[in-house]
Amino acid sequence: MKWSEEQDAALKAVDRWLHQGDSQVFRLFGYAGVGKTTLARHLAEHATGEVAFAAFTGKAAHVLRQKGCAGATTIHALIYRPTGDDPGDEGGPTFSLRRDAPASKADLIIIDECSMVDEELGRDLLSFGAPVLVLGDPAQLPPVKGGGFFTEGEPDFMLTEIHRQAADNPIIRVSMDIRMGRDPETYGEACRIISRDELETDMVMAADQTLVGTNRTRKRYNDRIRALKGHEDPYPEAGEKLVCLRNNKKKGLLNGSVWSVTRRKSPRGRKIGLVLAPEDGLGGKTVSVSTPMAMFTDGPENVPWEQKRGSDEFDYGYALTVHKAQGSQWDEVVLFDESYAFREHRARWLYTGVTRAAERLVIVR
Repeated sequence: MKWSEEQDAALKAVDRWLHQGDSQVFRLFGYAGVGKTTLARHLAEHATGEVAFAAFTGKAAHVLRQKGCAGATTIHALIYRPTGDDPGDEGGPTFSLRRDAPASKADLIIIDECSMVDEELGRDLLSFGAPVLVLGDPAQLPPVKGGGFFTEGEPDFMLTEIHRQAADNPIIRVSMDIRMGRDPETYGEACRIISRDELETDMVMAADQTLVGTNRTRKRYNDRIRALKGHEDPYPEAGEKLVCLRNNKKKGLLNGSVWSVTRRKSPRGRKIGLVLAPEDGLGGKTVSVSTPMAMFTDGPENVPWEQKRGSDEFDYGYALTVHKAQGSQWDEVVLFDESYAFREHRARWLYTGVTRAAERLVIVR
């Protein structure tokens, strides 16, 4: 592999850090297309001892594996272990920090999409004592409330040069346009910019994920996609896609993680029981949750805290806000450009949305 001067300098900086051992964390930051993952994979291949790759969501871990980062998993799966079934009504596995978790065997841990890691998860990760190389992108949106444990610090090395292969990638080219303050344009079939009049139902239905800006739009498109899929019941049915809205470490639930309904239980009072399987990343284990029914009818933002207390919070996940999608990536994305709603963060919102797509992107304006 022929490295650029900047990439070579980054590799040397990480190597010095590994050998000197004066800090547990090294922040390797850079824009989309600078080769962060390629560098991390090279470091892993030449490192002494065992290297563990992880990301915040199962989907991001799946993307890492596709990029050649063998064994990449969620941070949750790396540091927590199932401790048996919940003895309560809901059942299903529970998780706790375990000293024999996979992180305990790692000589180096590499974390991608690090902006989503909150303080509790970050401190639990560091408690294993292994050096942690975190990869981040400062052009993205500031993390949602509670995240940013690793991104609050300045980068130890900042990559800015887009490497030649990446510069030919239409999605990377659009992300560069946005970052440079230019108006993005269509680059072939892999990255199209269309008007709402040109949008066809098949485009949305074929995408792995639909992304929007506002909760109002999110609810509208979730309702629309559910109807197109033939779901008339207001509550989740088997096979439906849900997104987790609040961390529950004990159950392995992460804010922004996407799940599929395997079974619905009978309602109890104002709550409904659901058995969920992860989109990816927790070994296929199902989890049982209890969620206020109003989350699905009134919208999460309209459910009083008293109803949410002691519950797991979920909503339909066919359409997600870009904020909620941070830390994940999908092969094919339809992005409704609502950047106008984010004022000073307008460009960062659009950049973050664009870079959630790995292979194909349709931007609807």
